[in-house]
Amino acid sequence: MKKILVSVIGIALIMGFLSMSMNAQNKQDYSMDRVLCKHYIDLARAEVEKDNLQLAKVYAQKAIQANPWEKAAWANYNDVIQKLADNGDIEDFDTFIEESKAKEAPSASDGGSKFEGC
Repeated sequence: MKKILVSVIGIALIMGFLSMSMNAQNKQDYSMDRVLCKHYIDLARAEVEKDNLQLAKVYAQKAIQANPWEKAAWANYNDVIQKLADNGDIEDFDTFIEESKAKEAPSASDGGSKFEGC
């Protein structure tokens, strides 16, 4: 009875260690340095106030890299990007907006065209 109990406990421990090992291999290295993130947000805000938006963008990116889960870092980055876009410093990223060309409406003098319907 003791041999069976020891065997079951041993197998359970081995399986536990194997699952922990496999789980550890699949983890990616994420850093969540909240202090560094806050520091870069503050630097970015200071550069925005000085109207140095390119450097503010770099600091905002570093804040996100320091803690990708910080909403304030993303909000700061979005704010900097919006200010860059408002100033015209961001190109259109190859987007093409086609202007609609409305057909000219028929005039009353156009006697050959007739309209049907209600």
